[in-house]
Amino acid sequence: MKRKNHWVLFAILLLALINLSPSNTATPPRSDRTGEFEPAQPKVLETEQEPKSLKVAVQMKESEFSRLQQMNSKISEELSMDVELTNFPYDSDYTSVQNELRLGEAPDVLLLNNIWVRRFAAEGYLSPTESYYTGSLTGELLTASLAPGEWNGYMWSVPMDADTYVWMIQKDRVQDAGLSLPKNANDWMQLISAYEEKQGIPYLFALDFTDPYAVLSLLWQLSGNDEDDKSGGAFLPDDAMERAVLSIEGIRHLLLNLEGTELKELSSSLNEGKAMFALVRWSEVASRMDAGMEILYPNLDDPAAGWMWIDGRSYVVSAQSANKDAAGQWIAAMTDQFEQRQWYEGTGKLPVLKTIYYQSTRGGLPFWIPASFVNNSGVIPADTGFPEWLQHFSKIAAPFLADGKDRHTFLMEWKAEL
Repeated sequence: MKRKNHWVLFAILLLALINLSPSNTATPPRSDRTGEFEPAQPKVLETEQEPKSLKVAVQMKESEFSRLQQMNSKISEELSMDVELTNFPYDSDYTSVQNELRLGEAPDVLLLNNIWVRRFAAEGYLSPTESYYTGSLTGELLTASLAPGEWNGYMWSVPMDADTYVWMIQKDRVQDAGLSLPKNANDWMQLISAYEEKQGIPYLFALDFTDPYAVLSLLWQLSGNDEDDKSGGAFLPDDAMERAVLSIEGIRHLLLNLEGTELKELSSSLNEGKAMFALVRWSEVASRMDAGMEILYPNLDDPAAGWMWIDGRSYVVSAQSANKDAAGQWIAAMTDQFEQRQWYEGTGKLPVLKTIYYQSTRGGLPFWIPASFVNNSGVIPADTGFPEWLQHFSKIAAPFLADGKDRHTFLMEWKAEL
């Protein structure tokens, strides 16, 4: 009996040793398809290395392009990217760019005038900004710069700069002529009535007759902004606009055409009292203001104040680009607050970040900018055919201002096109 117990104890110890020994012959669990559990295996991520190279096409003056090249040189080095910049002829349209897009040879990033963003988006050439650029800064952007990039429920662009039209005056000359500085449409109409009685001053308004933005700004200044939403009515010859056209018809002999005029000539005209008010782009006069010159801009909080055209450009990314992430990084770096300040100082083009306008020092921005400028919603309509409409408007408006057609013909052509 004792021997038997020894054998039982020996067997138990042997089994215990076998169970404690590591086994190299264990069968792996079956797959889930057999109903048994299979431990999750670490997933091998397929990382596709995105090329760190970009092609960027812009359209700007050579002086601006030189400045952009300097910015790009610094940014591309910081981001370890190879960025090729191409500058299309400044006075050309976007036909050549559209042809490249159609042929699938487009650059990764384009810099477009804001009026073209909706057209390019509608034709399927762009990627929505959400796919390559964070929308967290949307609330920090000027409304007038952001609105043109909205179409079909998406954002299609990232604003780069802004450039508004302004009144440029020689304050002493205006006061010597006995004219008060206008603040709204009513004041402008009173000024026109008073000016018609003056003698010895040849011109009241100076502007480029062929510039549709300048012509529209003049009409808005004289008609005021008595609508809650001016985005549609701003381009319609309503009653207020027709009264403005009538006023212009009566003073066409007091309009100076600035087409092709150099800034030096304009400054001489204002300083010598040959013209009282010049309607110009801010960037054209920002860095070359003569002594005694002042800038006037309407306070848009006044319902009777007329709009001024706010131009601008935005970056967009081609739908064909294989480098959308890299494009987004480059755009973000090129439009941050520091670069916005540098761009303004170098070109006179205004920044699009509200933060800069709210700061106590205003980042060196001009003091003529009213608070209402920051939240100005802009007046670009949603119609994707707007670029062609502007060209047509310029063709019919220039002869009217030059006394080559009467107001009835002008208004008839205007309404027919709409």
